[in-house]
Amino acid sequence: MWGGPPIYIGLYIDDIIYFSRSDEVEHRVESLLTGVGEVDFMGQVSHFLGIEFTWKRLPDNHLCVSLTQQSFIESLLDNLNISVEGISLYTSPYCSGLHIDSIPNIDMDSKDRDKLRLQYQSLVGSLNWLAHTTRPDLSTIVSLPPTSKLSFAGSLRCRPYVPKYLATTKHLGLYFTSLGNPTIESFLHFPLPQPLLPMSDAN
Repeated sequence: MWGGPPIYIGLYIDDIIYFSRSDEVEHRVESLLTGVGEVDFMGQVSHFLGIEFTWKRLPDNHLCVSLTQQSFIESLLDNLNISVEGISLYTSPYCSGLHIDSIPNIDMDSKDRDKLRLQYQSLVGSLNWLAHTTRPDLSTIVSLPPTSKLSFAGSLRCRPYVPKYLATTKHLGLYFTSLGNPTIESFLHFPLPQPLLPMSDAN
């Protein structure tokens, strides 16, 4: 742009975030935006669409930022009225051994069924939003239970597990740094199951 480095812009209705390696390019865009209408420039981004940005400048001038949605997760748990007191530390969002796509339906009053349907739809939508923003660890469990096929019995059994996993991992998110990192890191939980079956997927 104008012979300088590009500028990256995130836009949602009237909320805008932007970044360029050139301060001059950023100032030029700010000038253009001001010419279009009234704009309130709030400085370095700290919140955007429920995402919390935590910045840290290292002594060697490298910059680090973490993206989390702890407040969003806490609100989700409150809205679903899910109690997370006295729970153990879950290491995965998926409850191993629980079939989530072929559980027989159960009899239920239509009023209770409608209430459960709304709670389940809210949960699926919120998990999908988290998986696409700061919590890619949820992407598999979000894609597994198709909302059109999952029975109410299944939702009753599966619904509490993922939120409780979120409650113990709500501080997790994405982390970016200008420091170079040529290695790929992964993590294991011990003790390892026997026999050990190594697997990998897009996550």
